[in-house]
Amino acid sequence: MKVWLNGRVVPLEQAHISPFDRGFLFGDGVYELVRFFDGVGMAMQAHMSRLERSLKLVRIEGFTAADAERAMQAVLEAEGLRDGAVYLQVTRGAPPARSHIPPAGVTPTVFASATATGPLDSLRTPVPIAVSIQPDERWHRCEIKSISLMGSVLPMLAAGEHGGEEAILVRDGLLSEGGSSNVLMVKDGVLATPPVDDDPAILHGTVRAIALQAARDAGLRVEERRVHEHEVRAADELLIASSRRILASVTRLDGRPFAGGAPGPMAQRLLDAIREDMRARITAAAVHA
Repeated sequence: MKVWLNGRVVPLEQAHISPFDRGFLFGDGVYELVRFFDGVGMAMQAHMSRLERSLKLVRIEGFTAADAERAMQAVLEAEGLRDGAVYLQVTRGAPPARSHIPPAGVTPTVFASATATGPLDSLRTPVPIAVSIQPDERWHRCEIKSISLMGSVLPMLAAGEHGGEEAILVRDGLLSEGGSSNVLMVKDGVLATPPVDDDPAILHGTVRAIALQAARDAGLRVEERRVHEHEVRAADELLIASSRRILASVTRLDGRPFAGGAPGPMAQRLLDAIREDMRARITAAAVHA
């Protein structure tokens, strides 16, 4: 396996990072994961805008979104992949000693790796997924795609005790998002999801944005509003959107069958719309190549 580390592609066994790196000691860094189909990064501009925003909000300097896109393409090519998921992480760097307040002028540490995933045509049916509703006890800056993910790991571990692969997080009786995803609810033919800029904010999910636009283009009714926990439990369908899964349909909730135990019609209709949106993106990229 080859990875990108600080400006070059190297074999994994040669990728060494200082134990004083602030990502290791403090979780002081941000990340992105981009899904590529036929060599084209889905919603790349949205991913790069979100990365720039995260870097700005946490005050990491010395690395830009343009650098990130180059690193992603390089590691994808090094692995010989056209269809894959690329993870990129930027930490504040490795000063010579541990200190909560970082010294000025530290060079960021940049790491990227690629893993093989299925082609676009493999997205034919929604993936069934088991989830569990868990309390959202994370910090209030979830719009930052931070590598400090203990607040997401713990509820996902709790979800695993119910056979869940993902946690649906609820705070003060309101749906926020998944542990590593956005959540969309279907009730009476209406697709509803929390607004990204509510208080506290949630992650500006790139596949969430693609899904909502694809739904509107397909003539589906979409609402971005606060969603209560009791609505989640009484939903006709629950959908999970993320760059790695694209779209999954909840078939088990808290260890019990949900919505008949199989993906519903809205999940299929929305996945079809997302797939066509992504196909158009691939075609447009080929035209401009």
